[in-house]
Amino acid sequence: MTDARTNEELTRTTAAGLRWMALGRLATEILLLGSMVVLAHLIPPKAFGMFAIAVIVQELAVNVPSEGVASSIVQRAEVEREHLQGGLAVALVSALGLTALTLVLAELVVRPIFGAETATLLALTAPWFVLGAIVAIPMAMLRRDLDFRRLSILTFAQSLARAVVSIVLAAAFGLDASALVLGGLAGMLAVTVLGVAFRPVPLPRWRGKAIRELLHYGGPASLACFCWAGFRNGDYAIVGARLGSAQAGFYWRGYQLAVEYQSKISSVMAQMAFPVLARTAGTAEMFAMRGRMVQLLTVVSFPMLSGLVVLAPTLIPWAFGSEWQPAVLPTQILAGAGASSVVIDAVGSVLMAAGRARALLGYGVAHFVFYIGAVLVGSRWGLTGVSIAAVSSHAVFLVVAYQVMLQGRDEPVLRFLWADLRAGVTGCVALVAVAVPLSLLLGHNHAPAPVHLLVVGLAAGAAYAAALRRWCPAAWQDLAALVARVVPSGAVRRVTRHVPVLAGRSS
Repeated sequence: MTDARTNEELTRTTAAGLRWMALGRLATEILLLGSMVVLAHLIPPKAFGMFAIAVIVQELAVNVPSEGVASSIVQRAEVEREHLQGGLAVALVSALGLTALTLVLAELVVRPIFGAETATLLALTAPWFVLGAIVAIPMAMLRRDLDFRRLSILTFAQSLARAVVSIVLAAAFGLDASALVLGGLAGMLAVTVLGVAFRPVPLPRWRGKAIRELLHYGGPASLACFCWAGFRNGDYAIVGARLGSAQAGFYWRGYQLAVEYQSKISSVMAQMAFPVLARTAGTAEMFAMRGRMVQLLTVVSFPMLSGLVVLAPTLIPWAFGSEWQPAVLPTQILAGAGASSVVIDAVGSVLMAAGRARALLGYGVAHFVFYIGAVLVGSRWGLTGVSIAAVSSHAVFLVVAYQVMLQGRDEPVLRFLWADLRAGVTGCVALVAVAVPLSLLLGHNHAPAPVHLLVVGLAAGAAYAAALRRWCPAAWQDLAALVARVVPSGAVRRVTRHVPVLAGRSS
C-alpha cells in the first residue's frame, strides 16, 4: 500500500497544521529570544564562546538519529513494525558509540586546545546522544502522520524547559556556560518524555532485514549529518582556537541572530516540507508544491534579515548590553549567510523527499570542506574576515545546491533560483530604501532605542508590504493566506485593506 497523496489533499493537510506550526514557532522564538536576552546579561561573552564549542554534540545527538533512521522511516512508502524496532535498536547502538567517542575526544582533543572548562562542558553534553536516539522514532512517526500540532507542542516544551532551567541555574546558582548546557539537557529530556508519550513505538529489537532497508537511505543521510554539524559549528571551533573564547562568543551571537534564528523560521517549513513532499504523487507535483513553499519562505524571512542589517547597531547593545557591541558588524555581514541558508535548507527537503541521500551526502561533504577552508583563511582578518568567508561560502553553495536539485531537468539554474528569490528581494529593496535614511535620522537625533526600533520597523514593514502587493501579487496573496491561517480573518482584512499599493492596484 502506498502512502502517496494528491497535491490537493496535501495542501489541505498542510493548511490544517500551519496554524499550529506557525504559532508554535512564534511562541518558541519569542521565548528563546527573551531567554537569550536575559542570559546575555547574566553570562559573559566568553562563556557563550565556550558553549558554542560544545553545541556540536547537541547537533549530532539530534540530527544523526533524526536524519538517519528516522528520516528513512518518514521517506519510505510503507513502514512495518520491524522497521520501528530495528530503527530504534540501531539508533541506540550508535548513540552509545558516539557517547564514548565524545568523552574520549573531550579529554584528548578539546582539553589541550580549548582548556579544561570547555572539555568539561563537552562531556556534560554526552547524554544528549541517548536521549536523541530514544525520541527519534516517535518524532519520525509524528512527522509521517503529518501531526504538526503535537510536533509544535514538543518544540515549545523543549524550549520552555531549556529557557527556565538555564535562567534559574545562571541567576540563582551563578553558573555560566554550564547553565546553558544543563538547560539544553533539561529541554531534551522534556521532549523525549513527551515524544514517547505522544507516539509510543515498539521496544528495540535487532531486525537485520529492516535495518538494512532503513540504512540504504539513512546511512548516507547519517554521514551527511556529521558534515552538516561540522559545517554549522566548525567555524565556532576555529574562531575559539585562533581568536579566543570571547571572540567566539561575539561571533556566536552574530551567527545566532543572522543565521540560526532565520533557520529556525525555515525549520517550520522544513518540518512540514519533507513529509509533505515525500507524499506527493510524482516529481512534477513535488516541484510545483516546492516552488510555492520556497517563495513563501523567502517572503517571510528576507525582510527580517534586511531589518536586522539596518537595526543591528541599535538593537544589539540595547537588548544584550553594551559589552556585546563587537557582535554588531558580524551580525550585519552574516545576514547574507542567513538568507542563503534559508533557501539551502529548502533544497535539502527536496533531496530528502526524493530519496537522494547520496546527493545530499556529497553536497554536505563539499560544502563542509569548502566552508572550513574559507573560515580558516578568513580568520587571519578577525571576526570580519570570518564573517565575509561564511557569507561567500554560503552564496557559492546556494548555487551549487540548485544545480544538484535540478540535475536531469532542463531549467536554467540561475533563472530558477531567481524565480524563488524575486519576490523577497523586490520587497527588501523597498524596505531598505525606507529604513536606512529613517534609521540614520533617528540615530542622529539620539532617539531612544525602543522608539528607534519601533518607528523604523513599522515604516520598513509597510514599505515592504506595499512593494510586495504592487509588484509580486501572487506572493502577496500567498502571504495573506498564511497570515489568515494564523490570525483571525477579521484582523487580516482590517490590516490588508490599509496596506498601500505603490503606483497602482494589484491583481
